[in-house]
Amino acid sequence: MNSVEELAKAKQYLRDLTCGGLLLTESRTVAETLLQPLPEADWKRLFTDENILKKNSPHTAIRYAKAIRQRLQPLGIEFNHAVVNASDSDYKQLLMLAFIIHKPVMVAFMQSVVAETKRVYKPNLAADAWDSFIHERARTLPGLNKLSSSTVQKSGSNIIRSLVEAGYLNNNRQRLLQPVYLLPTPHVWLDTLHRKDLVSIMECTL
Repeated sequence: MNSVEELAKAKQYLRDLTCGGLLLTESRTVAETLLQPLPEADWKRLFTDENILKKNSPHTAIRYAKAIRQRLQPLGIEFNHAVVNASDSDYKQLLMLAFIIHKPVMVAFMQSVVAETKRVYKPNLAADAWDSFIHERARTLPGLNKLSSSTVQKSGSNIIRSLVEAGYLNNNRQRLLQPVYLLPTPHVWLDTLHRKDLVSIMECTL
């Protein structure tokens, strides 16, 4: 594999992590638009001209909207209905479910870092947990070493942010581990999507 292919594979591994964490404020709004049979131009217009996400620039709005759509749309109309109508606790777990399915790096990080930290009874994630994880992953994905440090750092910050938003960590600074148990609705969706393998990932059990 040449260096261009390695870099492309690394970018695909991290995907759109630089766009943010779970994007709690924006995701329900985007999910609502995905329930409408809109042409692409009309869909974009909602975020640029009408600014339904209330962002400072059209570029930022459409970047967030596209990132969320990439997570939610592949899971189907009924899943998006569930997101739109979910309670606050279900909403967070459904977004986390979509986040994990869309981002293989999140599965690896939760399994090899979060669950492992929990298994050895450490109270919080190490400050260098993301850096150590990327260093280890670069052994099999050398293209990670070719990404800019700002991209890698921003991606790591958003991984941690998503874990805080979903309740796995108490905050960005202390990173104390907190127990998370899947609610019935996310359980049903993992079964529906044939992803029961993610139950242990989402509950951080080995």
